[in-house]
Amino acid sequence: MQQILKDLVELQSLDIKLAEIQSLRGDLPHQVKELERELAVAEKKVSDSEKRLQDFQVEKSNNEREIKELEQKKDKYQKQLFSVKSNREYDAVTMEIEQVNTFISDKESRVLEIIDKLEELTKTIEDEKQVFEKLKGQYKSKKDALDKKIKETEKDEAYLNDQIDKIQRKIPPRHLALYKRIKNAKGGLAVVPVVRKSCGGCYKNLPPQKVLEIRKMNQIHLCEVCGRILVWDEKINEEVK
Repeated sequence: MQQILKDLVELQSLDIKLAEIQSLRGDLPHQVKELERELAVAEKKVSDSEKRLQDFQVEKSNNEREIKELEQKKDKYQKQLFSVKSNREYDAVTMEIEQVNTFISDKESRVLEIIDKLEELTKTIEDEKQVFEKLKGQYKSKKDALDKKIKETEKDEAYLNDQIDKIQRKIPPRHLALYKRIKNAKGGLAVVPVVRKSCGGCYKNLPPQKVLEIRKMNQIHLCEVCGRILVWDEKINEEVK
């Protein structure tokens, strides 16, 4: 058990060093991730707007084609007026012409509406592209800064990860699981030394008998207040004295 506790102390030390290296990146990882999300949203906005613009252009083209077809139909009916032989035929052709005029008017009104929408949408796309390009620049700047930080520390980080992996293999699964559970719950600090007869994590005073038991390092003791693993570190306590 003494060796397990020593391994847990070593693992905690390595995890702290790794966390210190990663902390040098500051808030950059979060900023890069957030900018990636905003960039994806901005890109989708531009894509959706361009799709709507294309749809309106197709609709405008279809309406203009249909207007031409209706104009041709109208010309045909107007020519028929010269060859009608009765008032009934004249009225029927005239009614067809009026109906075609109504269709043409509706189509032309729709074309005008579409033109307004196209102008408005074109301006919207320009604004959205500006936002996208601005975010793209911010993302590149933050990503480059993050990559630089990672490159500066990648060797040390790789070494620490390798050492962490090696020592984790030495620790029994149930003890390692306990360590990880406490570490995740307590901000990365799972193993703490007894300092001045107190928990090194929450500074809760410990009974003398408890301190004596912890000094033996022959079983795992958890702080009754913060739940961290308590160990005895002779060097730390000598320095305190």
